[in-house]
Amino acid sequence: MKRVACQIVAILLAVPAVAQDQSLTLDVTEVYRAGGADAQEEWAFFGPSLRARFDGAGNLVVLDVLDNRVVVIGPDGQLVRSVGRKGEGPGEFQQIKALAVWRDGRIAVPDQGHAAIQVFSPEGELDRLVRMDDEDKPLSSSLGHEEIRADQSGGRLIAQGVAGVLVAMMNRMNRLVGYQEDETSSGVDDRALETLDFSGDMVVSRPILQGWRAPRPELMLSPGDEEDWAKVVASMEDRYFEPGFHWDALPDGTIAYSDSTAYAIKLASPDGSVTDVLRRPLSPEPVSARIRRATIDYHLERLEQWLERPPSTGMPFMAPDPERRRQRIRERGFYHEIPVVRRLKATWNGGLWIQRRGEDPWDDDGPIDVFSPDREYLGTLPAGAPGMPLAFGPDGLVVHLVRDELDVPTLVVSRLTSATPQPRSRTRSPSRRAATAPPGAR
Repeated sequence: MKRVACQIVAILLAVPAVAQDQSLTLDVTEVYRAGGADAQEEWAFFGPSLRARFDGAGNLVVLDVLDNRVVVIGPDGQLVRSVGRKGEGPGEFQQIKALAVWRDGRIAVPDQGHAAIQVFSPEGELDRLVRMDDEDKPLSSSLGHEEIRADQSGGRLIAQGVAGVLVAMMNRMNRLVGYQEDETSSGVDDRALETLDFSGDMVVSRPILQGWRAPRPELMLSPGDEEDWAKVVASMEDRYFEPGFHWDALPDGTIAYSDSTAYAIKLASPDGSVTDVLRRPLSPEPVSARIRRATIDYHLERLEQWLERPPSTGMPFMAPDPERRRQRIRERGFYHEIPVVRRLKATWNGGLWIQRRGEDPWDDDGPIDVFSPDREYLGTLPAGAPGMPLAFGPDGLVVHLVRDELDVPTLVVSRLTSATPQPRSRTRSPSRRAATAPPGAR
């Protein structure tokens, strides 16, 4: 009898956990739209890459990466002001990728061209231009942050490091030209966070948190390969299903992040020390041979769709090599299991939205688990209803980014008025679903 009991326990431990989702429905009221191909105002014609944040008055602050500009849109959908413009002087932008907004309306924009952080007052006037560290930094540390947050509990920024593959490429390039880096010159990577303090004459950075990176064998390249950047990039890029690093900053300074395949949302204090972990019984799915084949087929199909209508870059050297791209898709490595968590956002009042994988292993737009500010699980929104916002604002405001068939972006601002729990039902975790053929091949 004892032996049978042990066998039953072993079987139960071998079965991936299945969550009981509490279904949620939201009442969503659209407030306004800005952008799109049919925009009536010139200021509302946006480029393909946007960053957006709300301030405490409900204004939406939008950074247009391609056009090097910032616009502030009021709660009524009308232009409040433009902040900065393209140019070389103070208060003008040269190369910007990221945006941080405080609730009182202050705006911070790191500018690679100026090698500085430009800080604007709530009225849109340049308040300070604070230079980055000395100009002797290597190229790998001047690539610029793309993900930053305003620390609402203080006057600093929280920034994610530069993508590891880019840093590694720049470091290799530096070595080829004879530049020798010291141990501190390359900065934090894309799985780490640092604070940027601009209260003095120079920006002071301090690493606060290092996320986990899945180990991998180091690929040794010959001296000839060092000059073949395609091989260098292929040797450094993430494997399929490599666990991501997803994070956000809560209003009280707490940092929430996910850095593994498990459903484990770590909560860290402002100094980076982990104080709690949010979990749900959802297990990552092992990567089978069938999943490998389906994933390669999916990415090959996506490539063919892209080749039929590639974006116009205006740069001939960026033209694709179709056969080399197909080869990279086929030869790219696989991580051994599929991450559960795909996105993470903090709400205006300190709650959390955690987006899980969808039905297919490569689908990032799955259901969203909603947690209250006191870390209580409230329920789960079904996939696509309404989807993960770009940003949360006061009084239930959210903004989503939608694109038309020509990839022209439109910002849709809505108000979430209520979240209604539905009868609890036992739902099968998507992580246990077998892989299917990619869309269009079914």
